[in-house]
Amino acid sequence: MPRARKLATVAGALLTALTLAAPSASASGNGSVLVVGDSLQILTSPYLERYLPGVPVTVNAEGGYNSYQILGLFKESYDPSQSVIVFDAGTNDNPAYPEILAENLAAVAATVGDRCMVVPTVHGFTVDGVDNTGKNRVVEAFAASRPGTQVPDWAGAVATHPELMQADNLHPISEGADLRAQLIARGIQGCLAFNSTPAPEPTLESGPDLAPVTRIARRQASVTEAIGTALARNLIVQMAQRQLPLAAVLTMVSFYA
Repeated sequence: MPRARKLATVAGALLTALTLAAPSASASGNGSVLVVGDSLQILTSPYLERYLPGVPVTVNAEGGYNSYQILGLFKESYDPSQSVIVFDAGTNDNPAYPEILAENLAAVAATVGDRCMVVPTVHGFTVDGVDNTGKNRVVEAFAASRPGTQVPDWAGAVATHPELMQADNLHPISEGADLRAQLIARGIQGCLAFNSTPAPEPTLESGPDLAPVTRIARRQASVTEAIGTALARNLIVQMAQRQLPLAAVLTMVSFYA
């Protein structure tokens, strides 16, 4: 391809990206995040900031809360300008009644519309011989019904790394809370990327140094690509905000073209 035509093609792509990335009153919100949850989120949230630099995060969590009570925390704190909702619930629900979690997830979804959600899988107590399989089926079915929904696999992480749990096998030690924050942060990043570049299906996230669990591995690649695209657009927006003349941008592009 002649150099002039190649440069024109790159310039057109830049102008298109600048148009797509320009701030607007779109359904993706303002880039902020709401996190609601129970005692697990209380332990997790102090680590979130380090993995989400520059992302405004509001946390509302109470120890011992079930998913219905956490729905109340969501109603207290939700602002339609928020881009991502983390509904970290289900640990304190009776595993014999997973439909309770399903109803509360549906209530959040009805309120937020097309806002992207992060819903971790559940690791909780077995009660009267009933484990958390039903609740995690609810989480996966919910994610499958809402394109872009991110599912950090906390249950899989605990199964793979039981040494990261306290003696009660419910709450993580500090290293486990840090890992949990990484899982949720990656889900939030996946949502922010989805807002810019919609993905065709939900993503079940694993995390750093974790063995693949269920369908995690085959979905991870699509989220990574989406995150990369979003980061590239953010870089273009930063260049635009510095008010660099297009000629200067094209000069830089021509150096690499």
